[in-house]
Amino acid sequence: MIDLTRLPLSITSFSEFNRRNKIYVDKTDLVAKLAQFDNPMFLSRPRRFGKSTLVSTLHELFANGLEKFQGLKIVTENLWRDTTYPVIHLDFSRIKECGERSFDQALLTHLQVALNENPADADPAVNADVYLELFLKQQGNTKFVLLIDEYDAPLTEVMGDKEKFEARRMVLSRFFSMIKAYSGNFRFIFITGVTRYLNTSIFSAFNNIKDLSFNPAYGAIVGYTQAEIELYFKDYLEYAAEALNQEEQTGKYNGALILAELKNNYDGYSFDRKCKWHVYNPWSILNFFDAPESGFIPYWLETGGAQASLLVNYLDTFINKKIQKTELIDYLNLDFLKRTTVAALSPSITSIEDENFPFFAILYQAGYLTIKKAEQGDLFVGLPNQEVKQAFAKVIGVNLCVS
Repeated sequence: MIDLTRLPLSITSFSEFNRRNKIYVDKTDLVAKLAQFDNPMFLSRPRRFGKSTLVSTLHELFANGLEKFQGLKIVTENLWRDTTYPVIHLDFSRIKECGERSFDQALLTHLQVALNENPADADPAVNADVYLELFLKQQGNTKFVLLIDEYDAPLTEVMGDKEKFEARRMVLSRFFSMIKAYSGNFRFIFITGVTRYLNTSIFSAFNNIKDLSFNPAYGAIVGYTQAEIELYFKDYLEYAAEALNQEEQTGKYNGALILAELKNNYDGYSFDRKCKWHVYNPWSILNFFDAPESGFIPYWLETGGAQASLLVNYLDTFINKKIQKTELIDYLNLDFLKRTTVAALSPSITSIEDENFPFFAILYQAGYLTIKKAEQGDLFVGLPNQEVKQAFAKVIGVNLCVS
């Protein structure tokens, strides 16, 4: 009997994977390779692709060593020989203004909790960057690991409000500048996000930041490859075939057909400049295996992964003004390709009213477009699969029936 409780739905904490015996797709060889570097790292991926699980895995490794990694590649292949470090783990998607509390105060509170300090003990007049400076000065020669997940979430949230956006941008700029000033205090810095914003100082402050977003060596560090699905979810493929045969009163489904349908609906993403790796959306895969009798539902769309507020706001304002709906409709053909470059897919943005707003780059960063071919330095992007086709049709306001 298949054990559906082992599916790690809505779980991002590595310790929870371990404690609750959830299926953990082992990418610790890549984690070990990533964690050996000393300079700051950045990774951009769409929502619901596993960035938070990756950050949590790094947290566990640096904070507690290999105790919970037994049986995984990092141990069986003897890939890790470093020591442990105190970890500062920040999730910027959880920083919320509340009532009279400003974003700066919310960031300060979030930082204090991450430092295991009591927020009530802080001077409310102290900014988060100043508090971080005071804290680091008190620690002497102690080396820290800094992990920042979804660094761009606070800016995306207020992209349509110029005053709030600028206020938050300035707070983040000061904060990242302070991190740079004390970079010698950090053994490792890793930052994730979806969108690049100009002047937040993540890129301007860290002139030595290593951007992994298009690096083929890390093209499969999040998401599931087909080999991983066949290895870790083999029994679930057969279970899904049985469930759908029973639901539809047919005998046509088997593991191979289920895999083909998963590929059609949830595969096709490539994030590296050589288009070497292709991965499935893990959120959709896990939700499908949890209820296969429901069919191949666009889970990324229905559960909020595709709700890119930045895109929605832009289209509400500028469709058929700066961007033609007829041009976007062409993308609903899964064979349609647009030629581009790595640089064009990774620009910084300032405002949705910017004349040079990089609309197609944002489509790529949000997960609507993916790299489908690499050829002589150029990239060709298009929609990755049927699930994203439905999401894209919805965002541009087209009624679509997918067979």
